[in-house]
Amino acid sequence: MLIEKCDICGKLAAVLHVCRLCKHRVCEEHFKPQEGICSQCHSRLSLATQTPEDWMSAIFIKLFLLGFVLVVAGIIILIVAAVLQGSVEVSGAAIIFIGPIPIIIGAGPHTSLILLLAAILTIVGFVMFFWLRKTVPKP
Repeated sequence: MLIEKCDICGKLAAVLHVCRLCKHRVCEEHFKPQEGICSQCHSRLSLATQTPEDWMSAIFIKLFLLGFVLVVAGIIILIVAAVLQGSVEVSGAAIIFIGPIPIIIGAGPHTSLILLLAAILTIVGFVMFFWLRKTVPKP
C-alpha cells in the first residue's frame, strides 16, 4: 500500500482522492465526495456562485446596523443638547401596532408634527417591508 502526502495539509494518508478541477491529491478530510473536488476548489466555487439572496441578506444586516448606529447617535445628540441648553421642552409621539389596530400617543408642544413624521415613517417602513420581503418557494 502506497502512503502519500495530502497536497493541502501535508498529512500522510493511504488513500488520496484526486480533485477533478485542480488535480491535487488530497486526504479524506479535504475532499468533497458529492462534487468530486477538494475543499480549496469548493470554497472558490462557493464564493464565485453566490446568489442575489446572499447579497440581499448582507445588505439587510448592514441596513439594520446602520439604523441602530443612527438611533444611538441621535440619543447621544439629544443628551448633549439637553445638557448644554439647560431647560428643554420635550415632545414625543409613538405609533404602536397591535395587529391591524394602531395605537397613537403623544405629548408636548410639537406633538402634531412628530405624529405626522411617525405616520410617514410607518408607511415608508410598511412599503419597504412588502417591497423587499423574500418569497419562499413551495417545495
